[in-house]
Amino acid sequence: MKFDAFTLQFGYARTSRGQLHYAEAGSGPALLLLSESPRSWRHFRKLLPLLAPHFRVIAIDTPGYGNSHAAPSPVTIPAVAGCVAEFLDSMAIPRTHVFGVHTGNKLAAWLAAECPERIDRLVLAGYTHSIIPDQERRNAAIQPIFERYAPRFAPSPDGAHLARQWLATHAYANGLWWPPKLLTANALTDDDIDAVEAQVIDYLLGWRNVVPMYQAVFDFDLAEALRSIEAPTLVLELVTPEERHLGAQAEAISRAMRRATPATLEVTYLHALETEAEALAKTIVPFLLD
Repeated sequence: MKFDAFTLQFGYARTSRGQLHYAEAGSGPALLLLSESPRSWRHFRKLLPLLAPHFRVIAIDTPGYGNSHAAPSPVTIPAVAGCVAEFLDSMAIPRTHVFGVHTGNKLAAWLAAECPERIDRLVLAGYTHSIIPDQERRNAAIQPIFERYAPRFAPSPDGAHLARQWLATHAYANGLWWPPKLLTANALTDDDIDAVEAQVIDYLLGWRNVVPMYQAVFDFDLAEALRSIEAPTLVLELVTPEERHLGAQAEAISRAMRRATPATLEVTYLHALETEAEALAKTIVPFLLD
């Protein structure tokens, strides 16, 4: 992966549970990036150079993913977000902007609700399925995505269930390795390969924690957290034809919050941070600098 437009630095922050890995670039007000599952800092490889001219941008590997310490047990949104709060302490960051997408928007919402003194401005981003505030409706919308990761096999005395699970993991990783674009495109670039490489690496580093983290998302009451947030918030709905049947969410969520602004962005399904990073940055940066 190439980062010739800016200087990217890597580091580890010590917490009570172990070390959290992060990537950092830029200077200025702190901006913490929280990714979807099972991604790491690599999820933001296109967005980082666009944000670095304005902020000290820090993309962490969520506990259980990337090179960070193991996820807390049991895995819950409050427990994982608590690890993120410890990260801020270890990095001597008393207050920060936060951008969270998908699982990251749940972690960001908890932080903003429970640690309001730590959050300056907040961006809660996600495809429509991710930001539905009603827990039952959101879980129903997420379920088909979760099922891609979900095969689990009843334990057997000879350990055959472990081989079956490993085979399922290989099958999913193989699907990431050969996405349709690599098989059907008329032309490919190094960046196309880099994007696939980043997804495969992240999945292999975090596959054991995908199901527990999704369960944590299912159990989290996003609506309750949203009602408690005091920080100025941009609710950024990533809109795709595939999810129009779920109904628009950003406006309704913003009306239910204290200081929220709705925004929508037409994007490519499931790959916006790769394919529409510039449009995302143009939406995020003015709000955070306001």
